[in-house]
Amino acid sequence: MTNPLSIQPCCLLKATKVVGIAADHGGHELKEYLAGMLREAGAEVIDFGDRELVPEDDYPDFVEPLARAVAAGQVERGVAICGSGVGACIVANKVPGVRACLIHDPFSAHQGVEDDDLNLICLGGSVVGHALAWELVRIFLCARFSGKERHRRRLEKMMDLEDHPFPIPLSTSEHARDTTEPNKQGPNDKAPSHSASLNLYLIRHGETEWSLSGQYTGSTDIPLTAHGETAAREVGERLHDISFSHVFVSPLQRAQQTCALAALGPVPAIKPDLTEWNAGDYEGLLLTEIHKSHPGWNLFRDGSPHGESPIQVSDRVDRLISHLRTLDGNVALFSHGHLCRVLAARWIGLSVEQAERLMLSTASISILTYAHDCPDEPAIALWNWIPTNHSDAIDLKRRALNRWENEGGKLAGSTDSTAT
Repeated sequence: MTNPLSIQPCCLLKATKVVGIAADHGGHELKEYLAGMLREAGAEVIDFGDRELVPEDDYPDFVEPLARAVAAGQVERGVAICGSGVGACIVANKVPGVRACLIHDPFSAHQGVEDDDLNLICLGGSVVGHALAWELVRIFLCARFSGKERHRRRLEKMMDLEDHPFPIPLSTSEHARDTTEPNKQGPNDKAPSHSASLNLYLIRHGETEWSLSGQYTGSTDIPLTAHGETAAREVGERLHDISFSHVFVSPLQRAQQTCALAALGPVPAIKPDLTEWNAGDYEGLLLTEIHKSHPGWNLFRDGSPHGESPIQVSDRVDRLISHLRTLDGNVALFSHGHLCRVLAARWIGLSVEQAERLMLSTASISILTYAHDCPDEPAIALWNWIPTNHSDAIDLKRRALNRWENEGGKLAGSTDSTAT
């Protein structure tokens, strides 16, 4: 393991770039100091308050929005401060997807991320001095989750507690273990599993008005077209005979509509990490319109102003992959064009920028799996398969040509936009 004390300040520029910070009156002074140090080190800092020193303020009012931003991937890491740090830690951990811890020493600041994928650090404004606090924050931001099998397994068990917050209480006999035989498994024990029999069915949502026109659609919540609804049903028909162990869906309605119409079962679970790449200022624009003010712009390389950066999306997808790799069987994922492309690229170890080469149609099916049934060999078994019948072929080609021209493309030797 890397010695946390050997990490240099410049590593912050290469690691976490967007940091959220929040504090009540008990941590206000320390928050202002840390925010200044972070900006000086090159990080983008989002201040969730309190912006002024107000002795009567309450830490949940500031820590909760920060925690939700961390869980949604809007900020890469979070720093929460109150007088002791305890209250801030309790509030942060009430938000699903947040793994917060009260940290007072450098070893835990690094180890918490490396082993437990810690994404929010809590500090006591009345407990740690400014210099130590900065050292802890810097180490926390430079650290990265190791992704080792045993740590993924433990992380999955933690995440299961969020998915099943009210489990059936264990009986007294189930609580009591025979410690004289530590290697003996009882009938209710289950050995940790990391099977190679994982198939991720990656399903992009059906057509919307903006996907048809070629407009960038990130956080804008728009419904499917009638054609998109038909295509979503066809996805379900083609996958009807496959038994799925899990179905996960983006919270945006175009993905949820597609999921509902496909009706694969079991009951879908919403995964915020499947949300589309936030296009920020370029939301709703065509590529040709964006290039007028930003020539050569590329979402996968440049991100979007006031939207998500490539590193933010990469971290969000990597977190999702860490969870998915702990599952077994066939898993359906209903998501979006850009997010699915990044997910596929990161699954096989490519960068976000290389995801641009993985073109993906609406209502398409792709499969991510393991080659040779080996978890160390992630692979793409199927890509961009469109389950449609022959009668739709001409309509699909017309729609594809319309989008190509809207994005600035031209057909060689022809100016007829209806060419087939």
